[in-house]
Amino acid sequence: MNKRQYPCEFCDTEKQQEEKVVTLTRHYKGRIYVFENVPAFVCPNCGHRYYDGPLILRLEEMMKQPPADARPVEAYAITLPAPK
Repeated sequence: MNKRQYPCEFCDTEKQQEEKVVTLTRHYKGRIYVFENVPAFVCPNCGHRYYDGPLILRLEEMMKQPPADARPVEAYAITLPAPK
């Protein structure tokens, strides 16, 4: 990943984003995909994450055609009542 050396676009902090490995969850065509060990730059002030463009394109391709070793996980969908 390239160094990210400009302010966070959400909180405007000048602090250097930290390179970390995170878990990323995405929705695609009614399914939830969980990607583990994803490299990201994380704002140390607000926690917003930044990902490299080529990485996002690769993850999108993986959602369209999941790899053979992808494993399904059990999930529960709970709909909360609308606030009054």
